[in-house]
Amino acid sequence: MGRPRELTEEERAKLLAKGYRPVEIWVPDWSSPIFQKEVEEMGKSIREADRREQMDKVLEAFIDEVWDDLK
Repeated sequence: MGRPRELTEEERAKLLAKGYRPVEIWVPDWSSPIFQKEVEEMGKSIREADRREQMDKVLEAFIDEVWDDLK
């Protein structure tokens, strides 16, 4: 893909005069094994959190039912 075309000094001056400022943005390299491993680990954490949340709901329903029976 490469870098975008550089602006001429005239183009740059016009944009600056309009109130724009240059910004450089860095984004993750999706093809990087390091990034892919991080995404996989985050996915595992999310799935585990979802399982815990679902289990909490089941346990709360069970406790509510048992508690009602004990009254």
